[in-house]
Amino acid sequence: MTWNLGPDEYQYMANQNVASDEAHVEQQIGAVFGDAAFHRYESVYNINQSAPPHELHRVAVNHLDGGDPRHAEEILRSLLRDGHITTQRVYYYVLAVLSDRSLDEIDGEIAGSIKRAYLNFNVQPDEWYTALEVVWRLLQCMGQQIDGHLDQHLMDGTLTEFAALPPRRQSEITRHLDRILNGLVQNRLAETGARWVIAERMEPRRVERAWKFFQPDPAQPRRGEVRSDSVDTAQLRRAGLGGLAFAIGLITSLTTSGSRPFLAILGVLLLGAGGYLTMRNSVDRAARAARLVAKDREHMPVAAQPRPVSPGHWVSTRFVEELYSIVDRRFQEARPHVAGNWQQDNSGVRAYLKVRLLNLYGNAEVPAPAISWLVKWHADRAAEKWRAGSLLDYRAAYVVSTRVTALAVLGGVVAATGLAMLLGAGAAVAAVLLGAGGFHMGKGLIDLLAQRRTTAMAQAEADSLYEEELHAYEHWVALLADRPTDAEMARWLAMDKAFLKAAALNRLRLANNDLVDHIVMTEGAPGAMRARVLHGPPRYSTYVVYIFLLTKSGVRQITVDLDFLQGKARNERRNSFRYEALASASVNEKGVRVANHGNVPPAAIGGTLENEHLRTRSFRLTLVSGENIAVLMENFRNLSDAQLEDEAELARLALQTSGVASALHVLEAVAAEGPDWIVQANERRRRWSSNWDTTETDLFALTTDPTHGGNDIR
Repeated sequence: MTWNLGPDEYQYMANQNVASDEAHVEQQIGAVFGDAAFHRYESVYNINQSAPPHELHRVAVNHLDGGDPRHAEEILRSLLRDGHITTQRVYYYVLAVLSDRSLDEIDGEIAGSIKRAYLNFNVQPDEWYTALEVVWRLLQCMGQQIDGHLDQHLMDGTLTEFAALPPRRQSEITRHLDRILNGLVQNRLAETGARWVIAERMEPRRVERAWKFFQPDPAQPRRGEVRSDSVDTAQLRRAGLGGLAFAIGLITSLTTSGSRPFLAILGVLLLGAGGYLTMRNSVDRAARAARLVAKDREHMPVAAQPRPVSPGHWVSTRFVEELYSIVDRRFQEARPHVAGNWQQDNSGVRAYLKVRLLNLYGNAEVPAPAISWLVKWHADRAAEKWRAGSLLDYRAAYVVSTRVTALAVLGGVVAATGLAMLLGAGAAVAAVLLGAGGFHMGKGLIDLLAQRRTTAMAQAEADSLYEEELHAYEHWVALLADRPTDAEMARWLAMDKAFLKAAALNRLRLANNDLVDHIVMTEGAPGAMRARVLHGPPRYSTYVVYIFLLTKSGVRQITVDLDFLQGKARNERRNSFRYEALASASVNEKGVRVANHGNVPPAAIGGTLENEHLRTRSFRLTLVSGENIAVLMENFRNLSDAQLEDEAELARLALQTSGVASALHVLEAVAAEGPDWIVQANERRRRWSSNWDTTETDLFALTTDPTHGGNDIR
């Protein structure tokens, strides 16, 4: 079938068709410094060896769906060996064994494990049995094709049964037998699967949902508690002494008013009323002025950002560096597309936000990426205000009104009038005591009350901001509610690889029966967002995809950049070389291996007697001309839990899910055998076919052991 590849689905530019002996596709990919989201609380791959069979089965199927068939194979083999046998379990076990393996890798031991799975259980026709039989018959067809006498009647019947399977079974079989089937068998199967891949590759709602997988699990906002400044003892002493002098002056005014006591009393009343009026409005003026200074510190441009160093109190410098980097990056991403100095104008906002979030989350045991959503919310809000020219509009709320100023002045005039009346009543001493004492008492009280008012205003603003952040958090959580599962991410990537392989065949005018084998490798593109769940493989927002098509005449190699979020491929680069041009294929390591002195069981580190602390692993294909094709694998920086995950297991996972493990097996053989690889590969396949005893399918006529049941899981 021809794949129709429109410009919206497959975009390519800058094609490079390089002659075989001068091939050069040197890629330093993998220096991935984009955002990293580690979903450590996802339980899809968590396993407890004491878990019941149905739970172990669930985890095994998750591993298979997630692109780690070797782990699934191990768990399912253990279940079958322990007698927990069902048709569903055998079906998934067979898929796990065959997945990501070529016929060359199906040796006698692996073939025997498949046959033993068939021979050691009784079956009852159901959905799983039917799917299992289709798999078996496809293998029969493959064996017949290798022997040169493909039974077209068997092939037609098998494809009819395949088309009648539920869509999910069709997807599983097509995906996991991709490297087993080739030639006419795969051509015929592709005719059925091509339409399905094109229709389902972007479903369900991939463009709207895929980006959410790369968003860290959000941390809740924290309410800021405004700490009031300690009481200024000097102002408190000033207010106390002033109050004492005022009290003495008040007593004196009542006892020394002479013949005009009424005037003295009126003077005291005016002094008190004026002083109160002045003090009340002066407190408001001082509080607003103090808040304005504080708000200006939060918004006005600064000459330099705070240094990312630990403030102490068990806050790591790494957390500070990550947090500050997230703030800078989110503000850069939020930049409005309008003229202006965005970086400088928001420098104060960024500096304050860094310090505020450090104070709130420094000791909260929250990873910095978990508050990335909150930083983004603040950055978007600042960008909206900057675009509207309202970044400094807060100042209007703290401007002292003319009325407040007028009342403060009026209070001073009234108080002065009262003092004049006291002098007119002959109470000069009292007037001095009342005036001086009232001034110092009022000034001290104004400062103390203004400080208290400022704290109350700041706390009210903090509470209001917290409510806004909480509302934004609830909105963000609701937005992430339909975040795709790891299995969905793996399914999309598998269909992308099938799509890109078919596209490459289409562009090169090749068919599946022109291929001896094929390999698809992936790596994260520079700057890609990264994410993974605990014990799961890494996922990327953009990939570099390497497709190797091994034909009778040589190797066709295609490299494309895959925008995973949009499902679009761009920048196709082509390369070709003869088999004799391949010098070596290897995996190189940078890091340290240390002996395992019994502290860690060998099984926990992949069955080896070494523990590994590796910074990078890279697959390198070297041509005799000295040119290289290099694929850098994930080092899981910021994407692993050292207490729950073993470093060697992570390395195995990177090899498996990147396609490097398969590539290494095939390309090492090509490098060793050169042009004879075709002959040797065909001989290995003929050997596989002759050893594959198809008469053992008669065991399907047996019945199921009712103690195990046929559909105990899904």
